[in-house]
Amino acid sequence: MSTTTTTTTATDLPTARLSLAPQQPSVKFEPVHPTFGAEVQGVDFSKPITEDVMENIRQGLGKYGMLVFRNTGMSDQEFVDWGGRFGEIAEVPPSRRFPTQGLSDPSNLYLDGSIVKPGELRWFMAKETGLFHVDTSYDARRVRLTAIIARQLPPPGTGGATEFGDTRTAYDDLDEETKQLLEDKVGVHSHFHSRRVALPTFPTFAALDPWDYPMHKHKVVVTHRGSNRKDLYIASHLHHIEGMDPAESDALILRLRKMVEQPKYVTKVYYKQPGDVVVWDNTAVVHRAGGGEGEGWAGKYVRDIRKWMVFDNTPEEWGMNEVGTPKHLAGPIIQAKHDEIYGKDTKVFDFDED
Repeated sequence: MSTTTTTTTATDLPTARLSLAPQQPSVKFEPVHPTFGAEVQGVDFSKPITEDVMENIRQGLGKYGMLVFRNTGMSDQEFVDWGGRFGEIAEVPPSRRFPTQGLSDPSNLYLDGSIVKPGELRWFMAKETGLFHVDTSYDARRVRLTAIIARQLPPPGTGGATEFGDTRTAYDDLDEETKQLLEDKVGVHSHFHSRRVALPTFPTFAALDPWDYPMHKHKVVVTHRGSNRKDLYIASHLHHIEGMDPAESDALILRLRKMVEQPKYVTKVYYKQPGDVVVWDNTAVVHRAGGGEGEGWAGKYVRDIRKWMVFDNTPEEWGMNEVGTPKHLAGPIIQAKHDEIYGKDTKVFDFDED
């Protein structure tokens, strides 16, 4: 692993910005993988973050695709307010577990504070997050940035990390024939599909045919705005590639997914203490929930994390979809089908769509 420390200082910023703030503080980026990802030093979240520091962070995110901030001390509201400085926060259904608007709840907790157990619907629904994916590719309007803040963590050595895959470098390493094949190809995404990929024989998911529900289209290869590099915009949500024979489409999607999953493109980020934050660009990386380690945390220990997402805010934000198409929520439909098959589930939880 590289131990080089990259420092973005005032001399790296455009002249127009230098004229406004000639004495700009530095933000240091410690790479966590040879090709992407960095841990950030030099940002004091106990004080207002100045615009020049935000610009350093934006540039670092453009270069590295994923950034880690340790022990930020941010409250939920401060976390969301900080996210709003990157762009428009994506709307999510209001949480019933905490009051802050704009946060979704990918924790393993029910509203009463009890832990999700094996065999419960939310346990099965969480299996999809263990597959590499990009957030909201199944929506007409995609998000670009996602950030997670840790609130309560399982014991060290039991797992609970988030893993990331470098889809820019994976694209670079494709052979030229495959690059030509993928040029201008359109991927069609479904949240019902990714549930089936995770657990193809689970009756609730098997009973919900993705073709019966809205799917949305985004190009398979996109240009990452932060680096001007090409990126594989793929995910477990990718149901098929438009215009291809179904068998050929399935084979190509599986090949691309396995390409990105190779260890040389993957890094794992552990949350060390409450207040740790990871922010990433979904048009530069894929991510998944890391599995249990040692005795494992799932079903035993609290893993309380909270998440905001920021819309893409580029001309490609709506992909190949009609601008203004409303968000389609899969969670309530899955709950209703599960109740139909098994009887009403008395456990209540907030529906997190990733």
